[in-house]
Amino acid sequence: MIVCKVCGSENPNGTQYCESCGVELTPGQAPEPVITEIPATPPSTPVEPAPHPEALPSAPEPSPAPPPAPFFRPARLVFKRFGALTNESIPLQGPRLVVGRFDASTGPVEIDLTGAPGAENISRRHAELFFEGVWKVRDLGSTNGVFIKRAGEEAYSPRLVEPAELRDGDEIAFGNVTLVFQEG
Repeated sequence: MIVCKVCGSENPNGTQYCESCGVELTPGQAPEPVITEIPATPPSTPVEPAPHPEALPSAPEPSPAPPPAPFFRPARLVFKRFGALTNESIPLQGPRLVVGRFDASTGPVEIDLTGAPGAENISRRHAELFFEGVWKVRDLGSTNGVFIKRAGEEAYSPRLVEPAELRDGDEIAFGNVTLVFQEG
């Protein structure tokens, strides 16, 4: 398990971002050690009894700090092939994620579709998924475009030319690769 240093949540090994607060995790990150030993009082130091509780001044109880708000709402992309959803999905693990293919000259992307059927039509930096109160998608100048088919609709939208909001059940086509956006 990887423990987040920001919120203290435990995350499965290999997780890149904290599932609770969204902060980037460092592999092998461990919590700060907790000191459980109580130092012994030297025998030469006299121990005085604690004052009676009524003699202590009353201080207001500090209210616990609320947990940090996540930078994004949990969601995932599920691959769709031959008109049916598959068991393969990609969790959206960060507030900004570039969709594309790895290339040695441009480096890795957060959502690498290399190897997916139809990936030959995916640009190196094809699109970006980002969270600004809601999940949105934008085309990054890809060759084969980004298209959305809203849940319950029959046809895809024209090629995206500006960011579009995503809703649960929307299909997104990155070139020939089709994925379904699911929140939660």
